[in-house]
Amino acid sequence: MAANVGRTIILRWGDGSPLPAVAGIREKSVTLAGEAIDITNDDSAGWRTLLTVPSTQSVEITCSGVATDDVLKTAYFSGDRTGTAEFVYSDSSYITGTFYLQEYSETGAHDDAITFEATFASSGVVTYYTAGGSPV
Repeated sequence: MAANVGRTIILRWGDGSPLPAVAGIREKSVTLAGEAIDITNDDSAGWRTLLTVPSTQSVEITCSGVATDDVLKTAYFSGDRTGTAEFVYSDSSYITGTFYLQEYSETGAHDDAITFEATFASSGVVTYYTAGGSPV
């Protein structure tokens, strides 16, 4: 993957097609996790041994920015917290799947814009598509 400028990464979330971009984002990140299964036994000579297949895989997407609309806050309070998320890179590769809006917070300093932070947790299979559109 070639280098990308952070501001060119787009987070799309919701339902429908095309998915709307989450407005006002300044920072975003994606965390890929796979919980290891420890299979250490007496034959391991004291060394921890991990199974090559994870017990649980997950993806977490976090973002923060300036609150320019109330889409995420409305989704949180309405209970409509599950939707499709796409984390789109400038080379057209992307990560997509069903996500749960796990956390939403707002901060409003006296003399600054209201900012927000949100966390999306995967719920089911998440797929990575290369810039050529092929799933990995």
